[in-house]
Amino acid sequence: MSARTDTNHWADVLTLRPEVRASDGSVGELQMSLHKAVYQTVDVPYRKVDYYVDITQPTPNLIGFFGQVARRLGTDGDTTALFHLDQGMGGGKSHALVGLHHMANKPTEFFSTEFGRLIKEEAEYAGAAVDLAGSRVITLTADYFSPGKPSETFGPAINLFERFIYSLVGGDLDRYHNYVAMGPNKATIQQALTNAGCPVLILLDELMDYVLALSDAQYVATMPGEKAFLNSLMDACGDVPRVAFVVVMIRSELDERGYPFQAEDFRDYVAQRLVRNGTTVAVTEAQDFASIIRRRLFEVPAIRDLPTDSLASEFVRWAEGVWRESVFDKLGANRGTVGLRDRIAGSYPFHPELMRLVRDEWAQVQGFQRVRSTVAIFARTALHWVTEHKAGRWAPTLIGVGDIPLTVALEQLLSSGLLLGNDRAVQGYRAVAGTDVTSTDGTGGRAVNVDAVLAESGISLGQPKPAVRMATVLFCYSLVGRAQGRRGATKAELLAAVFEPSASGAPAFTAAEEVFNALTGDEGLGALEVTTPPNAPARFYLSIKQTLRMYFTAAMALVKPEERDDLVWEYAQKLTSKGPFEEVVHVERPASENADLEAIFDGVDSNSNRLVVLDPRRWTLLNGRDTASRADIEALLGLGPKALRVDNAASCVVACVNTQRRDVARKRAGEVLAWKYVLRQIDDADDELADARTKLGEVEGKLRLDVAKAFQHYSYLLRAGNLTIEFKRFDDDSRSSLRGENVWAQLVSNGRATVAGGLAAGYLAALLEGFDRDLTLREVVQAFYKNPGFPLVPSTDEIRRVIFDLVLEGWELVDADGNSLDVSSPGQISINSINQTLRRRAPEPPPSGTQGAQVSSAQATGSTAGSATSHFSAKQSALPVSSERPVVSAATNGPKVYKRYAVELANRSITSAAGREQVWQLLRELAKILDPANPASPDHQLINMQLTLTTLDGDQGALVEKSEQIGARVSIEDDDF
Repeated sequence: MSARTDTNHWADVLTLRPEVRASDGSVGELQMSLHKAVYQTVDVPYRKVDYYVDITQPTPNLIGFFGQVARRLGTDGDTTALFHLDQGMGGGKSHALVGLHHMANKPTEFFSTEFGRLIKEEAEYAGAAVDLAGSRVITLTADYFSPGKPSETFGPAINLFERFIYSLVGGDLDRYHNYVAMGPNKATIQQALTNAGCPVLILLDELMDYVLALSDAQYVATMPGEKAFLNSLMDACGDVPRVAFVVVMIRSELDERGYPFQAEDFRDYVAQRLVRNGTTVAVTEAQDFASIIRRRLFEVPAIRDLPTDSLASEFVRWAEGVWRESVFDKLGANRGTVGLRDRIAGSYPFHPELMRLVRDEWAQVQGFQRVRSTVAIFARTALHWVTEHKAGRWAPTLIGVGDIPLTVALEQLLSSGLLLGNDRAVQGYRAVAGTDVTSTDGTGGRAVNVDAVLAESGISLGQPKPAVRMATVLFCYSLVGRAQGRRGATKAELLAAVFEPSASGAPAFTAAEEVFNALTGDEGLGALEVTTPPNAPARFYLSIKQTLRMYFTAAMALVKPEERDDLVWEYAQKLTSKGPFEEVVHVERPASENADLEAIFDGVDSNSNRLVVLDPRRWTLLNGRDTASRADIEALLGLGPKALRVDNAASCVVACVNTQRRDVARKRAGEVLAWKYVLRQIDDADDELADARTKLGEVEGKLRLDVAKAFQHYSYLLRAGNLTIEFKRFDDDSRSSLRGENVWAQLVSNGRATVAGGLAAGYLAALLEGFDRDLTLREVVQAFYKNPGFPLVPSTDEIRRVIFDLVLEGWELVDADGNSLDVSSPGQISINSINQTLRRRAPEPPPSGTQGAQVSSAQATGSTAGSATSHFSAKQSALPVSSERPVVSAATNGPKVYKRYAVELANRSITSAAGREQVWQLLRELAKILDPANPASPDHQLINMQLTLTTLDGDQGALVEKSEQIGARVSIEDDDF
């Protein structure tokens, strides 16, 4: 609906003239023709006096001009007889001639109107009564007859003199032939005018059209005679009372048409005599412009009924603050809030800025027909917004520059004369309007798309299409050059276009800036160019030159989504690095969405540590709809309802893209493809080729970064009691799941992998003790790839090394017959052997008479020092407890027996004092036996601990800090306990 203010909307105050509605805003015969009005070849409404005076604004110049002609015709005073109208096209000349014809042809009816009374008062101001009764009007519409050829309107006459005589005698052929025989001299003309016996008004319209035809070789010989006649006529009119001669001949500098030298010489000849014998008249002035337009389009209201004062007050009130400081104060003199009340009163219902643009800038263009062209544009505009308002939709408080609807008024704007003779510019701006602002049906265009994006983001200015309004302003300011050779619009002018006061206040300035930023940003207007003059604000304009930006914008429209997605996948594959992983596997999107998972993931399962990269065209995470991707990852790792039969899921780490960041990468990929298209369109000799290559290089670099950052996610199998999948994400943009080194380092930090030399023999011993039998070397190696309880290792050399360390620390390798094997280096270990077994070395038999130690509990590892990693598993141990075995200590003669004590306390309440005391006693005992100051120096080897404490936030003390000091992994979660 229309902008709601405390003031009545202009569409409710003003009523469009019926002919504007009937012509669908095309105005049609509102563009006056003297020939049609006089000879009534077409039934035009202005042929009637009452209609003419109703649509005519009584401007001071027009009243003064009509008054002079009426005084000359209606009195015997020695007043000016010759008048020259020399304004450019659309300056109101034809309108004035039609009015003069009505005044002389029907003086009684004409002077009975309000307009006629004003003219009569002007004509009689010196006291002499004006009487135009019986006046004869000679109308020579020179654009409707040709030299040397008779016409039905003027009988046998074939030149200007003969047509003048034929019209003066009313078609009386006897008198006509008599005067023609006397020749086209001053005496003949004086006698004919005197014999008429009545006031004579001579109207010569579009003289140069006739002169142009005279310049033809067939008629150029008659040109001197035509000159002589006009010279005599101008002289005779001044000598015969009650004769007035009005000539329309546009000044050469205002006439957009080119003429041969003969025609130019004719113009100069006549112009000199018009200056010598007559007076040049301007029927309209710049300050009359707005009132003329309003009267031509709307039925005449009483000025007191226009709500201009209250509307101006609302504009000024809501423009205070940031809008005034950042926008209106920067527009320049007579364009801000000072004096706005008077400017609105003069332009209503049009915004003063629109009238200023047309009056002070467009009207300076030689080809622009000030009144005629503007009426054509404004009629379409006014009808459009009246229709919108009456339908209950939004319409502007005042019709501004941005409110010219290019959907319906573009052709009127382009054919207004602003781009006269420049067909290429017309075509260029027509294309720019459709692609950058709005299509003819209002559904396309970059500004339309910006409005849709802003609406989805919740950015509102209380109007439905702020981006289209702002872009339309930019379009209108870009059509022609501006003062001081400048181009386009400033930021302040663009922001001012969307300022719309309402009952609830002004639109949010920040929202207006959002619109501006969206239009002028990378995703904004494709034809946009920006210049920054010295010591002046930046200027924005739409260019029709095929700039790199325009090439690029056009190319972006050609990029297909599938090509863009293919490029993202291509870059992902190129950017993938293996790092410590033994293998990289790229899983491509299947041709069919319904392809079987076994076929999709065929070849992924292998006995190597592998980084599996999923095609972002199918698999993404964290989009709120990633269920399918998660299910596929679970199946790949052997879990879930669609679990695949895999042997080595433990050594598989899956890299996947983030959905939102994939969208960023997609956009960047589109830019890369667009710049590649641009390069194919630019010639090798083009100066912009180097710039285009630079642009391509820049976006390719950005695409590499965007793709790397998009791959945030990695997933792996973990045994925490039951098998589970850890879905992890990098939050640091410098790391990517495409880089094996980044993923591996994080797995080490998570306790799921080791670095070279980082796996301790004691840790492996603890893992092996979880089995109920001894393992062959091949089984030990396979455990690192098949068993998620085993850490990922960078290579089999690491397995060789740690096995060799075990052999040095109480373990042995035996053959199929149980014979111990001597191994002197890691390289001698046949890690793929199924005949060699790794086991604890059997203890030496005790000395004679000594009873061996009897042990009944589970054993711990040998006396290896240190821990393989900083990882502490979720359960104390998920492995089955092995049978105890004595281990021979190098420090004693007899065997040392280690035991592993597993304590599990599940969900014990500690809310009561008694419960808390019991747990405290347990922890106190643990603290006592671990106390480094314990004088007994107990021989502890390993501790594997999980602690879950549910407590009030803030009551945890230094638990987190102390845990982190020893390398423990701490996770904190909200609990609705």
